[in-house]
Amino acid sequence: MRSPLLPFLALFVLAGCETLQLEEADFQEPDPILIGGPDQFRSDRPPADFAEFSVRTRRGNYETSVEEDRYDLLREAAVSYAAQAGYQHRVWEVMRQLERDSPKLSRTFDFNRVSYRAPRETGYILPPVVSRATAAINVDESGQSAVAADEFYRLEIPGRIVTIIPTWRDYLVIPLEEASEPDDDFLPQNKEEKQVFNRFAAEGWQAGVEQADEALGLNFSRLKRDYLGMVEYRRMVQAGLVKELVIQSSERRSAGDGDELFIGERRVQIVSSARFVRDPSQWKPLQRRYAVTK
Repeated sequence: MRSPLLPFLALFVLAGCETLQLEEADFQEPDPILIGGPDQFRSDRPPADFAEFSVRTRRGNYETSVEEDRYDLLREAAVSYAAQAGYQHRVWEVMRQLERDSPKLSRTFDFNRVSYRAPRETGYILPPVVSRATAAINVDESGQSAVAADEFYRLEIPGRIVTIIPTWRDYLVIPLEEASEPDDDFLPQNKEEKQVFNRFAAEGWQAGVEQADEALGLNFSRLKRDYLGMVEYRRMVQAGLVKELVIQSSERRSAGDGDELFIGERRVQIVSSARFVRDPSQWKPLQRRYAVTK
């Protein structure tokens, strides 16, 4: 068994309007969430392993030779069906490990530590995601010029307003769906067909396991990029390398039309996105605990 992979106002205002540039000291971090579980992302009974899968796909017991057309049909059915089952079984294994490691993951990737309360109780602000590379170099297509830099930063994802703060579960938890049962016509009917089916079923099973590992690995990389990129953004704001996003908020006593009525309506809008500060005279020393790579 492989080791588990563990390793996101042009309105008439009655009650007031304000535009503000959020400074680090003005932000209110959300209340901490309860860390840990119990989490359960899977059924108590694991999907069939390959041995059980092989037994389950046995049909018939008469002796005939395997013709070419039948051979091709068995090969395609074996690869397809086994890949689904292998994927399902591998995901189940990893979801079980995530349940065990839920408290550690919640402490490591706590998005409450990097997000802010939006003004007027209108949700939360997820900061932009910043990527960083060192010793960066770029050569143009013609090969006639190149640009190198000691450090390279890029705003990968802009800041945004959300109603719910994400957690690591939004990135790593994969819904489990049972592999579809093939028609009996696509299953082996004798010993010779079973040999053909098992040969290609093993290949399909391994392909399904690798597909699950690849999907989970990409999800984990995206989780690390987003979370550490938000941490990097906050540090760069403190160091003066990034100009903070600007938010406009407004409030009015009532709004709506004949079919809708909003009482005490509050609105928030990001009117200026975050951007880098190119003037070195405005920078401060930047202390970093995390290595953020693109």
